[in-house]
Amino acid sequence: MATNGHTTNGIATENDANHVASFWARYEHLKMNDVLKICLLEDVLTRYETLVLKHSESTDHEYDRERLHQALQREQQQVKSLRILQNILNRDPFVLVLVDGDGMIFNTAFLRAGETGGTKAAAVLHDAIRDWVVTSVHDCPPDVKVIVRVYANIKGLADACTKAGIIASPNQFEEFARGFTRGKTLFDFVDVGYGKDRADVKVAENFRLFLYDYHCRQILFGCSHDNGYARLLEQFVQDPEAVQRITLLEGVPFEKELAVLPYRTTKFPGVFRETKILTTPTMDLLTDPVPYRPRIDSRGLNAACEAFTPGRSNTPLTTPSPNILSPISNGLRPTISQDSLPQHMRTFSSTSTSSDASNGNSWAVVAKSSANRPLTSTTRVPTPTNITSVTKEILRNRHGHRVDETLDYDREEVQRLKRLKMCNQHYIGSGCCHYNAGKSDKCPHKHDIKASAHEKYCLRVVARETPCKKGLYCDDTKCIYGHRCPFPLATQGSLRGSGGCLNGENCRFGPEMHGVDTKVVKTLKVIGTF
Repeated sequence: MATNGHTTNGIATENDANHVASFWARYEHLKMNDVLKICLLEDVLTRYETLVLKHSESTDHEYDRERLHQALQREQQQVKSLRILQNILNRDPFVLVLVDGDGMIFNTAFLRAGETGGTKAAAVLHDAIRDWVVTSVHDCPPDVKVIVRVYANIKGLADACTKAGIIASPNQFEEFARGFTRGKTLFDFVDVGYGKDRADVKVAENFRLFLYDYHCRQILFGCSHDNGYARLLEQFVQDPEAVQRITLLEGVPFEKELAVLPYRTTKFPGVFRETKILTTPTMDLLTDPVPYRPRIDSRGLNAACEAFTPGRSNTPLTTPSPNILSPISNGLRPTISQDSLPQHMRTFSSTSTSSDASNGNSWAVVAKSSANRPLTSTTRVPTPTNITSVTKEILRNRHGHRVDETLDYDREEVQRLKRLKMCNQHYIGSGCCHYNAGKSDKCPHKHDIKASAHEKYCLRVVARETPCKKGLYCDDTKCIYGHRCPFPLATQGSLRGSGGCLNGENCRFGPEMHGVDTKVVKTLKVIGTF
């Protein structure tokens, strides 16, 4: 039994070992399957990750391609717009010729031919400019147009040319201006009328308007006679583009301040005069009586009216005495009204050309002969009983503006006299009140106060607070009114730095009468009875 038992136990042991081995085998098999699953999962994840990256890159490339496409479309649109704008900018190019006609005067042959001469002058000037453009203006298309604008006081210039013997009558100059305007469709001879700086302002504003206009390829600036334009041109000397777009056109030789500016210059011989005109008196001293200004009986006028400050006249001389019939009987020298002269001839130059010096009747000689005389007060002296010939001086600055001499006064005394409402014309004017005309019930101011010499002196201060209607170029030696604003400049508030006075827009003095240069450099001596 033991043997059998042993055998039985041995068989049992062997079977148990095989059974355990089978478990391990089965475990190893399962373990291998897990490894295979893990490897499979890792492989799947790796491939997925790769596909995700590739998809992302593909998406980015698609976005870039879309952006590139849009950029190309924008560029094409911009190129198209640029082409359209370039065509617009290149359309209707022109050269602008701005001429101050008060000093740039056309040649005598053109003026004497009247309307025909104006038409011919326009044609000659047009052809000269077209030829000049071809050689002097870079990248200027062949179809460039020529625009010419001449600004002048036509009546004043016509009178001056007539008195100088250049034309037979003022009508010839007016006909010339019409012919010039009709000669070319883009040519204009513009009448600015009487008044200081009217032509200057027109020319200057047109200059600023067109200087940076791309259609305007060049500005020919006719201003050689007037140093005043140097102030305008000096504003652009630091701008290379402006310097290239400006050419100064010469008529008479350039004034000193213009000659040193860094702009190109050109000249069209035969079109404009190269010398200034000299005006000589044309009145017949044996037959022409001197007109006088009659008394005016009117109601409702103020101190600045025409009756108080007589308007501009083309008469050679004016005198308050009606019993003087001839300038010869009074020993008067004939004079010429400056109001009929162009601007550059009203501005008395302290220097003159040799031709001016040789002509005793030129305004330049009159001014130069008095330039070195000492300044004297223009306080009005009583008119003597017997008519005598006396000399009075009108002071002017470098622009030709009249300068009122400085008056020393007591402010309280001036305010007192203003409250008294004394008639300025009666006490310090021509000796009578034109407003009153001898009738005490018409003038609202007082005539019956006995005024002392000092009070009359202070009344001059009161009178100067009324602007003279003749403005800065008044040449009336008896004028008692102001030729520049006497009120202080505004230093506070919205008017600060504007150049205006404390009265602002309510000031009776015009803008040109503010900030007037008071440095006297010229003196006009007037001889006659005062």
